[in-house]
Amino acid sequence: MKPPPWQRFTTTDVDEVLAFFRASFADVSIMHSAVGAEGVQLRGMGTMLVDVALNGLHYSAGVEVSGIAREFVRVIQVRAGRLVVTDGRDTYRVTPGHVVLLPTDVTLKLECDALESFTVGLPTTLIEQVARGREGPGAGVRFESLRPMSRGLERHWLGTLAYVRQVVLADDDLAGNPLIVRQVRHMLATAALAVFPSNSSVPRQRDPGTVSPAVVRRAMDYVQAHTDRYVSLAELAEAAGVSARGLQYAFRRYHDTTPARYARRVRLDRAHRDLLDGDPAAGDTVAAIAARWGFVDAKRFATDYRAAYGQPPSHTLRS
Repeated sequence: MKPPPWQRFTTTDVDEVLAFFRASFADVSIMHSAVGAEGVQLRGMGTMLVDVALNGLHYSAGVEVSGIAREFVRVIQVRAGRLVVTDGRDTYRVTPGHVVLLPTDVTLKLECDALESFTVGLPTTLIEQVARGREGPGAGVRFESLRPMSRGLERHWLGTLAYVRQVVLADDDLAGNPLIVRQVRHMLATAALAVFPSNSSVPRQRDPGTVSPAVVRRAMDYVQAHTDRYVSLAELAEAAGVSARGLQYAFRRYHDTTPARYARRVRLDRAHRDLLDGDPAAGDTVAAIAARWGFVDAKRFATDYRAAYGQPPSHTLRS
């Protein structure tokens, strides 16, 4: 699998600019304001991680857009210029270095001038899937504010985005690895749910009930059969026939671990086997084998590997 290429575009055609905004919003009305002597210029670059859209944008003029965001919950990082977002309850003047969330279920008004931004578009289906994994079946996500819950959480979003752009997307081996891409999608959706207030921000308390060891075994077998891709907690719970909360409770009760830690250990074991069978003379490397099994952070992989097998992964590969 090749990494998704960045698509770049530049236009000075006003009709094309308006079409760009209409593609992002339903029932949209657009009004230009403050067109400078240089006219209108829209520059952009974008790519897709399966169904997650990442877009950098520079718009030289001023524009006012009113409408409902289509399909994607968007998190916009303002890098330069002016952006004001209103959702009927709140007006947020987003200054450079800050982020704003555009939900899909309310009419929004956006005003911008000479805006430079980077946007992550998260499909509502992915947001719901991640929320179900955290909250259990039936969780419907409704974001309750445009603003992050705290500056610290906002920095968490910016750090997550920087990691995706500077580490994963900058490396063809990582960006082309389906397992890592699925993890990145899940990581971005989880970060959005953690950073912006919603009806899923505070976990609902449920009695997990009695879960038998057989349920845990079904979940373990499912992990073993799908080590070639990322498996979310919601998917794993559905395969095991139990709620996500119940599965987490059962893993702790019977194995003193979590489903995520168990899945990580399984992938670590697969990497261990490949290191044992690998041949440095044939071009096998620790980094390539780690990435094959979804380990992006080389230092963390080496630390976990040493803790599990008593030696660095490089020693295993050379032995």
